[in-house]
Amino acid sequence: MRLGEMLEIIDSNIRLEMPMIIEEYQKKEDISKERMNYEVKHIEFKNNLTIIRLCIPNKVPTLEELGYSFEIGI
Repeated sequence: MRLGEMLEIIDSNIRLEMPMIIEEYQKKEDISKERMNYEVKHIEFKNNLTIIRLCIPNKVPTLEELGYSFEIGI
């Protein structure tokens, strides 16, 4: 599940943990749109703090990167 989907049901202080990075937020609206696409790996609740461990989403190649040409159609 992506972080953006998970935050729809969370209403407390949030700590995001990623490898070598820890970020804390008072409001979920302060979290960047880039972070919203990260995958939730683990979630736990402690003393009105939601701790969410994230992993960076896998990049899906675009059609252009796969060699598809819109001009030719193949």
